[in-house]
Amino acid sequence: MFLSAIESAKTEFEPHPKGVANGVCVEVVTHNKKTGEPFTKTTKEGDVKNRIILVFQTDKTTTKEDGSTVNCAYWDWHNVPQSISNENGSLHKRLKDWEVEIKDYATQEAFEKAVVGRPATLVFTHNSADNGKTYSNLTSCTPVDEGATAFAAVDYQSYNDGAPF
Repeated sequence: MFLSAIESAKTEFEPHPKGVANGVCVEVVTHNKKTGEPFTKTTKEGDVKNRIILVFQTDKTTTKEDGSTVNCAYWDWHNVPQSISNENGSLHKRLKDWEVEIKDYATQEAFEKAVVGRPATLVFTHNSADNGKTYSNLTSCTPVDEGATAFAAVDYQSYNDGAPF
C-alpha cells in the first residue's frame, strides 16, 4: 500500500537528561532506512536541505518499561552544507568544537572514519515548546580531556542495522 489512512502510533522519545555527559559518536545517518530516501528539511523559503545526523550514545541511562536500563542516545541533526568550511554552519561549529578536522571528505565512509568511535564531553540543556513537550539540545561537544576516561558504546543497536525507531 502506497498511502494509508490508519493512524500510526508515534514513538515518544524521552529528552536526554540535562547536564554534562560523557559520550561517543556511534553512527552517522543520512537516509531513512524504510524508504531509502535522504533525510531532508524544507526551509521557510521552500528550499529542501539534506540532513546529516551524528548519533551519540552517552553514559546517562534511562529505565525501560520492563525495568531494564539502557544508555541514552542523542541524534544531533544538521543540514548538509554546500561546504563544510562554512563557519556559520552548525555542522562546522560542531566539528570545530569537537576538534574534528575540517577538510574534504570524499565519501560518507571517510567522514564516518573521522567521527564514529570518537569520544566527547557533551552538555545538554532543555527547552519547552508551545505544545508542552520538553526537548533536549546538545549545546556543547568537546574532546575528552586528556587523562580522562572516555566513554565506550554499550550495546548500541545501529539505526542502519534495524533498530526499532
